Amino acid sequence: GAVSIIGSAVRDCRATGMYGTGGVVSTRVSGVSGAVSIIGSTVDGCSAGTGGVVYAGGAVSLIGSTVAGCSARQWGGVVMAFDSGAVSIINSTVARCSAGEYGGVVYADLSGAVSLIGSTV
Repeated sequence: GAVSIIGSAVRDCRATGMYGTGGVVSTRVSGVSGAVSIIGSTVDGCSAGTGGVVYAGGAVSLIGSTVAGCSARQWGGVVMAFDSGAVSIINSTVARCSAGEYGGVVYADLSGAVSLIGSTV
């Protein structure tokens, strides 16, 4: 199902293990997926194997939020979108995020459009 994080502070979350997915949220498990919305929140210091903050199979929206110091060992320092809908980063700040291979901020594979609107990355 869908996941919403609104007006929250999320810090130092980890998805461990070689294939740990989504340091904060993973919505793609065994082919089941859902949308993820992070609104008016701060996410800091989160990490995973893929998708330092979000590993998703549905649409992802980051709105009016700050994400800093997040990382992925492989793909998607902030968002790893696989076979998903659109990824939108709107009126947000993303800083000091990285990935070991692809997509320091977003890695989208077989996914919808990626949009950065009024954001600082």
